[in-house]
Amino acid sequence: MELNVDFDEKLEQLAKVPKPIRLAVVSAVLVAIAVGYWFLAYQPALSEKTVLTAKAQELQRELNNARAVAAKGPAFEAEIAGLERDLELALKQLPNRKQFEDLLQDISTAGKKVGVTIKSIDRAAEVPRDFYAEVPFDLEIEGSYHDLARFFEMVAALPRIVNIGALDIDVASENQTATRLKVSGKAKTYRFLSDEA
Repeated sequence: MELNVDFDEKLEQLAKVPKPIRLAVVSAVLVAIAVGYWFLAYQPALSEKTVLTAKAQELQRELNNARAVAAKGPAFEAEIAGLERDLELALKQLPNRKQFEDLLQDISTAGKKVGVTIKSIDRAAEVPRDFYAEVPFDLEIEGSYHDLARFFEMVAALPRIVNIGALDIDVASENQTATRLKVSGKAKTYRFLSDEA
């Protein structure tokens, strides 16, 4: 099959078509090309550009946040080190193991340093709380007024928390040079309940 198209003849036929119709056809073809370009090329590219711009902005925000965190890294590390020191100090005040014997030794040492006689220290049953346990004990000591005051001051300065409760104070012995007082009462210390407890 042979195609014989005479372009000259087609151009002559086209030249015979009125000018307004030719302009309308050319305009329609140009509009169709523009509409096709808009829907097939420009609009999808514009939508993709919008999505990529939003993604780039989100990535830029994440990068800025990461830079801010990285810039504060040394400050965070210093804060963590400070919190670890605070925890270590708190664990000394609220030990996580049973260290009642150590506390007895500290109380006895404080009593000997100031001249107070420790008559008895009797431990009572622990009372569990949320994350700690109260360790109550009965205390009976004897000494002069000033020695007792220094003793309680030394107990207050111990690294371990010790709360002295209600005390009964009686005169143990009295003469013209000195008065010895007998003090009995309850005290409490505390211990941290670890996860194993």
